[in-house]
Amino acid sequence: MTLISGFKGAGKTSVLRHLRKAKPARIAFVEDDGEKDLFNEIEEAAQIEAADAIVIECTANLEPFFIAEHLIEGDEENPPAQGVHVDTLVTVVDASTVLKDLYGAGTLQDRDLAFDDEDDRSVAELLIEQIEFADVLILNKIDLVSGERADELESLLVRLNPRARVLRAEHGRVAAREIVATGAFDVEETDDGAGWLFELSGDFRDSEGGHGVSSFTFLDRRPFHPARFNELLKDFTARGLVRAKGYVWVASRHSEIGIWSLSGRASLLTYGGKWFAATPMREWPTDERERLEIMQDWMAPFGDRRQEIAFIGLHMSEAEIRSRLEACLVTPTETQGAPDSWSALQDPLPDWHTEDEQQ
Repeated sequence: MTLISGFKGAGKTSVLRHLRKAKPARIAFVEDDGEKDLFNEIEEAAQIEAADAIVIECTANLEPFFIAEHLIEGDEENPPAQGVHVDTLVTVVDASTVLKDLYGAGTLQDRDLAFDDEDDRSVAELLIEQIEFADVLILNKIDLVSGERADELESLLVRLNPRARVLRAEHGRVAAREIVATGAFDVEETDDGAGWLFELSGDFRDSEGGHGVSSFTFLDRRPFHPARFNELLKDFTARGLVRAKGYVWVASRHSEIGIWSLSGRASLLTYGGKWFAATPMREWPTDERERLEIMQDWMAPFGDRRQEIAFIGLHMSEAEIRSRLEACLVTPTETQGAPDSWSALQDPLPDWHTEDEQQ
């Protein structure tokens, strides 16, 4: 199965139309509109139509990896479909609007794409998800942008998802062999293919991705002051910044890891568990290699606690970002009496625990 994702207007339908016109042998086409029973549609295509491959057009407001996991694992009502497997995740990106969507503050509510009134996701959040969790990225409508802009966009997509293959297309014209039966999907590798993970792991050869695209890691062994960090998160924008994600240490939450995710202008701070320095060693991994990895991040007196955040952007101002983050760190005066004194700091940050974690 090939799953094709992308926003309305990006060109998913054009890609499918071209595939149908090319008449590749024994390919069945299924539309996941959120209303049909997708498992029945797949089984019908595999068994009744006897298709060799199935191409699924995914609804615009779903993350492709979520759909893939659903098909692999099944649900309470449907076991995984027999005789089929997820082969390729494809995301179609509109070259003429992608930067506007990534830098903008638009929401899915604005586009009438939200699941319900409580779905407050931004366009940039969903677009980043669709880009990061893909095996193939189709940069469509390439004829509507200059050659220089096309080079910038391709370089940015490669930085956001270095594992994916990027195809340039006009009017959705892509050869079937590029997106069908490629064998590109792997649950773990596709899930770990995001550029921010590559940046944190040091897997990029250099900080420059070419054509104005760059990435860097902000690493510091001082915690953020909760009040100053909260002010930063209210509306964190910086020239050229597209994506940021990583681990944060907040002084007033000394034992807990924060996961900060920034997609365009959409900022999300969530709970990432406890630092190993705040975890009894008997609860550490027993695997020796994993323990060595923990110790590689260890530094007295606070162990593995640190800021480690990846940033990716186009013509991005690294100096500006570093300066603003450094201004949020605790000062030498605020370090006196630490860590006991940090518990008394004003902490206006939202509670990052979910209800399930609190129970």
